[in-house]
Amino acid sequence: QGAYTDNPRRHTASFGLKLTRSGGLYILTTILLGFAAVNTGNNLIFLIVSGLLAFMSVTGYAGMVNLQKLSLEMLPPEEVYAGRPATFRLVLKNGKGKIPSFLLEISSSGSTAVFPFIAATCSASMPISMTFNERGHASLDIVRVSSAFPVNFFVRSWGLPVDCSFLVFPEPVPSGMPDSSGDGEKMEQGSTERRGTGGEVERILEYTGREPLKQIHWKLSARSEEFKVKEFGDPAAEPILVDIDRLHGTLESRVSAAAWMVRQLVVRRPVGLKLGDEMILPVQGRRQMMLLLGRLAVYGR
Repeated sequence: QGAYTDNPRRHTASFGLKLTRSGGLYILTTILLGFAAVNTGNNLIFLIVSGLLAFMSVTGYAGMVNLQKLSLEMLPPEEVYAGRPATFRLVLKNGKGKIPSFLLEISSSGSTAVFPFIAATCSASMPISMTFNERGHASLDIVRVSSAFPVNFFVRSWGLPVDCSFLVFPEPVPSGMPDSSGDGEKMEQGSTERRGTGGEVERILEYTGREPLKQIHWKLSARSEEFKVKEFGDPAAEPILVDIDRLHGTLESRVSAAAWMVRQLVVRRPVGLKLGDEMILPVQGRRQMMLLLGRLAVYGR
């Protein structure tokens, strides 16, 4: 069998061949019949052995063609966290002009996805769940495609090159919340989510009759034939600075705690981050969350 390891960076695009139990029985039967044909000189047994060998050759060639001219694209999700399953999207294309491919199994990092059928010159998409144990930069260079088609005598495999690089964010571990002054040693176990009428629009809700008229979203209300109201964030929410040096525990535990704080707070108030001498000013929103998580992913690496 061709060289293949669980480390994506050490994969080699070599051909692999694995004999199945049914394939072993088939080969053993063919060999025994061959000995019988030689010993007895019976032409009928010779014909049977010839047919068995021809069938093995034809199915072997069909299995090789089944894996030819395949190309794979792997699309990572927007957020990948260490120690948590992340759903990647596999796009497998069959580049053969007239011949479809059957029973293709894609394996990478201990996870598999099965493509039952891909027509000629067509593509198919399938999700695959993978887990990465360490934060930081990660990439997948070679994944393995295998198939037992057309009969389950041999499992043939081949390495498909992919170009997939992404960041693995720290695993968010719940911890106490920092106060608005940024003093990481003073912690409170919860935070109160305040709502106002002058901040950014956060979501659209059904009208209950308690909201003022200025909060009604007239365009959406006209489209849905029901009143819709706008919910705003609190414009007076104080910014928070997460200082990783003021948190407790090992480096990894502090990074994980900071990642959890960022995810919990940045959607409703400005959040900044202090990593040693580096200071990221408090800003609110998803873009800020991705920036802070990205900095935490590579901190100390």
